[in-house]
Amino acid sequence: MTTLQVLLDDRPSSAGWQQICHLLEQLDEQQLAAIAPRVLRWPAGQRPMPDHWWAQWVAGDIRPCHALAGTRKLGRLDNVETGTVPVPAEDDRDDAESSEGAYFYGGASAVAAPNGLRWLALAAAAEWHHNGGDIVRWDTTRDAPLVWYLSGGEYYDEAYDMAVSPDGATVVTAVEGVWRAWSARTGEPLWEVRPHLGADEALCFSRDDLVRFAFSADGSRLAVGTGSTDVVAVVETATGKVLLHVPEGEDAFGPVALDATGRLLFHAGPAGRVVAREVATGLVLATAETGLTSVGALAVAPDGGEVFAVGGAVGGAPEQAGLATSARPAARLLTLREAPGGAELAAGALLRPRGFARDLDADSPAAALTTRAVWTGSGPFAFVGADFGSLLFDGRGRTLWADPAGANAAFTPDGRALVVVQEEIDAWFLAGLAPPDGEEPAPPAPRPGHVLLTGLPAALTGRAGAGDGAELPLSHWSVPHAAITEDARALAFCAKLDRDSADRPQVLCRWPGGREGAPEVSLLPPVADAAYLTDLAFGPGGDVLVRALLGEESCVVLNDVATGATRWRHPLPPAAPHGEERLRLAFCADGSRLALALRGLGRVLVLDAATGDSVLTVTERPKYAEHWRRLRVEAVALDGPGTRVAFGVRDARSRVVVCDVATGAELGHTEPHGLRQITGLSFAPDGSALAVSGATEQGHAALWLLPPDAADADARPRTAVPDLPMHDQPDGDLVWPAGRGPLVYFPGSRGWGAVWDADSGTVLADLPFGRADGGVALSHDGGTLVTVTQFGARRWPLRPDAAVPA
Repeated sequence: MTTLQVLLDDRPSSAGWQQICHLLEQLDEQQLAAIAPRVLRWPAGQRPMPDHWWAQWVAGDIRPCHALAGTRKLGRLDNVETGTVPVPAEDDRDDAESSEGAYFYGGASAVAAPNGLRWLALAAAAEWHHNGGDIVRWDTTRDAPLVWYLSGGEYYDEAYDMAVSPDGATVVTAVEGVWRAWSARTGEPLWEVRPHLGADEALCFSRDDLVRFAFSADGSRLAVGTGSTDVVAVVETATGKVLLHVPEGEDAFGPVALDATGRLLFHAGPAGRVVAREVATGLVLATAETGLTSVGALAVAPDGGEVFAVGGAVGGAPEQAGLATSARPAARLLTLREAPGGAELAAGALLRPRGFARDLDADSPAAALTTRAVWTGSGPFAFVGADFGSLLFDGRGRTLWADPAGANAAFTPDGRALVVVQEEIDAWFLAGLAPPDGEEPAPPAPRPGHVLLTGLPAALTGRAGAGDGAELPLSHWSVPHAAITEDARALAFCAKLDRDSADRPQVLCRWPGGREGAPEVSLLPPVADAAYLTDLAFGPGGDVLVRALLGEESCVVLNDVATGATRWRHPLPPAAPHGEERLRLAFCADGSRLALALRGLGRVLVLDAATGDSVLTVTERPKYAEHWRRLRVEAVALDGPGTRVAFGVRDARSRVVVCDVATGAELGHTEPHGLRQITGLSFAPDGSALAVSGATEQGHAALWLLPPDAADADARPRTAVPDLPMHDQPDGDLVWPAGRGPLVYFPGSRGWGAVWDADSGTVLADLPFGRADGGVALSHDGGTLVTVTQFGARRWPLRPDAAVPA
């Protein structure tokens, strides 16, 4: 247990998890229960189910240690198209000839997952110019021919919902208004139901009518509900015989759910209502108002005594500046109980998952298609996938998993796993997503940082009627660039203040009375024909701010911080012809000179910071003609007095060059060992060394220390954050304060970043967003970190001897 505890106390890593899995296998159930809370504190994504556990799982040999795995990558839609798997879980191969490949170029429109996850049923998005979407069974354990349920060439529609019976024998879906069932194993059609309204009249359903399915736990019955045509029915699973058809005009529509034996039916009604009925008679037992703006999914306890309604609810967070009020994911637990004269559905508290959920629109068309719910031995769970994110939460409103992209998903009937389909197909194991000890996560504690801004004065837009108390969000879009002075006396960032305009003005905030007072907020003067900001930086003294702007008249502009007035403007040559140009800025320590890297042109400028006059221009000559190996300058730095300039160059390989500013002569250059991409450069305060931050060939975040002239250096990378993938993320930051080692901001590729201290070798701050979602700025003295997103700006004090959570 001692070795296991040491591994669990370490930072999560792939190698560490493999060792932990081996040790977990050796523990009995009592020992596993004792260690489980510590294992579950590791992020679920860092706890993939190992191959041999997966082989046991799909074979039905589910062991207690498996409950501590968080996820398993099943494959990609490419694998579905070809009937292959990345890692076979079984040794036997199907000897039959390969079947025709399916077509998932437009993604998947629906998925269904049986218990055990040995296979999945997937529906492809339709090719509307051509045909419908293919519907197939894909084996997750071995390379095997696809089982075809329906070829897209046979119809012109796509499936929005699919379901697998609890025994895994039957797959159902609806296309072109027809409810269809197949043998899950062979793909043989079992039955079709064409719903009727009236005695004999067949209804021609719209292709956009959302049809939802739900099996009873014993698999004997199937409930079906439609969205726009208000049809709700219960059919016999084996034959497709209609057992109940809710009469027209009773405002019944999907989603639907059945109790364990199919005795009770629950369905949605207008305005977020939920209705309980007897299947045998169709009699309404009870109706409840959920308070939800819409109901997207229902799940019922096996005894039918409780129903979990999932959808959206307005409120929970202030809506500002005339933004459209949206419904955020929410749910309510309803209890069916006896009441005078019959029964009632008593409503419990409205559950609002915290954190990531506030950014999702649960009333969007995407959410209507993707919302799912399941009832397990641990209670109900819900999944919501919207346009800009997806999340999983439980019956206590706890967010268990979230992703910044939309997705389709399906629970297994037993509720052990959630299968999420994007371009990749992943299984997430619900037991492995449970919070440690099963405790409710506490409300977010006050962060160690200081809130600088929660909004901007509406008067910045210049619109009539913007009162003094009105506020705008910091931006209607992400904030990619930000800069901060020492001790956060001034902050600058670019923002989108008008939703209907492409302009991104630069905002300047000053705290002349200290951080406890209200800031003075203004917009920096716009520059004609140069509206696209690519970098900005305060001078070391905090009295000036420089902006690098692209456009028809690209330029560098220096502004006075106290007044916002422009001191000088230095024109730049036209942007490089290939791809998006990037400009990078760096002051020398005394603020007398400014360096500028023109990434696409392969050029470095050194300017006099007082006048904007050119001091030096260095142009690297390209070595290769191929576009993919074109020359790029990725970072730039000046030493303390501004006498030497260093810059990073990348073409086929990455290298660092140092030049004398007075003469332009090259003092040295080197190709640091294993360096793939440079994200930051800085000279030591005394000029004795040069630090380079970036990514290794393996994508790890690392730091290299070079001689000050970078001549003939053989520096080896010092891995900073091993499991922070870094691929094509050039906009990091590196500062080297006096009296301490470098501080580095590493922008990750997977939606999070880290601030790392070279002295202690520790991560000082984990940033739960990526470069595209927010601005990150380090002050020159390394004492202040500021993050700026659409929702606010926060200052984080940095100390090398203590971690600062973010």
